[in-house]
Amino acid sequence: MIEVTEKMIEWHFLNKKQDIKIYYCYTPLCGTCKLARQMLEQWQAQHRHVTIYTVNLNVNRKLAMDWKIKSVPYVAVFVNGLKAHEFYAFHSTENIDRQLAPFVRSGKTTDRNC
Repeated sequence: MIEVTEKMIEWHFLNKKQDIKIYYCYTPLCGTCKLARQMLEQWQAQHRHVTIYTVNLNVNRKLAMDWKIKSVPYVAVFVNGLKAHEFYAFHSTENIDRQLAPFVRSGKTTDRNC
């Protein structure tokens, strides 16, 4: 997982080479966020070609408002700069796989460069 800021995310969207971007939004003191992060890390260990970008919403508040995030933990999937999917409930790594599978198994992968 790679920690990013609002400015870095703006660069992602301005970059002409778009692909699939997965953003995990959290707050540092959120216990549920810590559990969700562990599940995402387990999922990512099985999908090493996928990059998950993490966003601390305590320091990136404008992003939370722009994306209309209702609560944390939160995952947003962007395809070619457009929000294609989002979810708040993690439950298990199997559930995360069901949520993300359509995006990571479609032949496109997230790039490893910020």
